[in-house]
Amino acid sequence: MPSPEHALPFHERLVEDLNLVRRSGLIRLRGLPLDGLHEAAGHCGLPGESEPGAIEELLRRAIDGLGGGDLSDAAKYTFGTASGTRGWTIGDRRRRAAQSYGVSVERFRKHHERLVVEQVAEEIVKLCRTRPASDGETVSRALDLLRQGQTTVPLTLPVGGATREVVLHVVAIELLRDIDIVVSSENVAMEMSKLFKKTVSAAVRRAGAKRNTAGEIIDDTIQRELTEWIREHGRVGFPVTPGTVAATGPGSLADEGVRRIYHAGVATPRTDGDDYSVSADVVAIALRNVFRLAARERDGFSPPLTSICLPLFGAGHGGVPATTSLAWIRAALDQELRDDAPWRLHLVTHSRSQAEDVVRSVTSGTASA
Repeated sequence: MPSPEHALPFHERLVEDLNLVRRSGLIRLRGLPLDGLHEAAGHCGLPGESEPGAIEELLRRAIDGLGGGDLSDAAKYTFGTASGTRGWTIGDRRRRAAQSYGVSVERFRKHHERLVVEQVAEEIVKLCRTRPASDGETVSRALDLLRQGQTTVPLTLPVGGATREVVLHVVAIELLRDIDIVVSSENVAMEMSKLFKKTVSAAVRRAGAKRNTAGEIIDDTIQRELTEWIREHGRVGFPVTPGTVAATGPGSLADEGVRRIYHAGVATPRTDGDDYSVSADVVAIALRNVFRLAARERDGFSPPLTSICLPLFGAGHGGVPATTSLAWIRAALDQELRDDAPWRLHLVTHSRSQAEDVVRSVTSGTASA
């Protein structure tokens, strides 16, 4: 990874590379001659700096740095990072970007588009010049972001032979955006939680349901598809093997860029009450099945599936501490992810206190077991 200050990529090189990305689109990143952007990814410490995923993450960080507004919106459409635009043609992306400024497509192409590209390049240069934070500074900064109400916090974990950035989302499931696969924690009967419950399963069910103009549910979409899966697999009235994973469509979450829901049967009802028990071995089996299923389905979608969001298994009614759940997840990821695995990883919890516990447990890219 290059480090001397004088080795920072030139702004002009980045502009050239960004224009190539703009013309080709994110789905054609692999194989493009993007030496400047790869060098920048290395400066920023992105894992797999020579891989398309690192370039895409660098773009997203740079666009986030624009601070919102017309410029930021236009940049998202110009490069295809906006929800649902990844596979759009350059013409479609340019047309939508022009609307962000309220100008004609031709006016945008001749003036605004160049400005957008140059400003994204400037943000990448800024990212390259940022001194890498120490472990203590990283944790302190992440906690500060959480306390300020930030809903997404980047973490680094060494898993699968590489240091990976894992984005922690502190939001209700309904507010997740542009994640291909959302994993829902289910009981071994594969029955989703009741709609009023404060669980991941209930949140997925609510968010995926089809509603009329009055807000009333007219199709319990995801639960209906899961019931069909149970029937097709001959499990009506019978539990599945712990760790089984069933796939359904996203229902109305498709409007937010979600493309698949994976239902992981990890919770076994306790005989002494209404809660459930979740164990490390079942989480490991479930994650193995998640990634195997994702690998089978990945190329069946256009563009291919690339991102997976995991809940903190058992950290709700299962009574498992968030840090323990994270340690289980990390141990399973070590076994399932190779260093060249294509997946961008996300974690989600609606609890800010759980999120703070997770952040505190992460030092030098490791989660305490």
